[in-house]
Amino acid sequence: MLLLTIYYESNCPDSKAFILKQLQPALHLLHEYLSLKLVPFGKSRSINYGDDGFECQHGSAECLGNMVQDCSLHYLKAQSDKKKLAYVACEMATEAGSNGKFDCIEKAGLPNEGIEQCVSSGQGTMLQLESEYYTSLVHLNFVPTVTIDGVFDQHIQDSAQEDLIGTLCSILMVTPPCARHYNYIALRNLLYKKS
Repeated sequence: MLLLTIYYESNCPDSKAFILKQLQPALHLLHEYLSLKLVPFGKSRSINYGDDGFECQHGSAECLGNMVQDCSLHYLKAQSDKKKLAYVACEMATEAGSNGKFDCIEKAGLPNEGIEQCVSSGQGTMLQLESEYYTSLVHLNFVPTVTIDGVFDQHIQDSAQEDLIGTLCSILMVTPPCARHYNYIALRNLLYKKS
């Protein structure tokens, strides 16, 4: 089983596109072979170790969105990766949490009050500081950033942005879902050449 970690930002257009167009299909196809870790922080930074909040690449709404997602993922930690990703995909598609709305939280079956309390208390700050720590270990230059089994590789990063399923299949090798993916790509290329 591969540990796939995604370092992203709640209001980042590249993160949104990657999660909705690459990560969701990849997890759907390869969920039996992956363990997913989602880290909503990206190029943000804490101010005075979180005592004075956070500064985020896409503004204060993104800081709120990152913390809402961290709190929600904390509540979802015992749930399946599919359920966690369904929640994050909802947030990325709607930016509900960044706008102080609870649509995705309710859809995931999470307690509004618990998430609100997490965000407004020190718990949300601690979760974001933990995400900042893990993000700092990667020294990311681009958001979203992908690591496999805790290791960053620029070739994998570049490849994953274009074809996450193909990238993961090249690592997993001969799993049945990968064979179907490669057959689909080969057929698509063959049909494309004929037209």
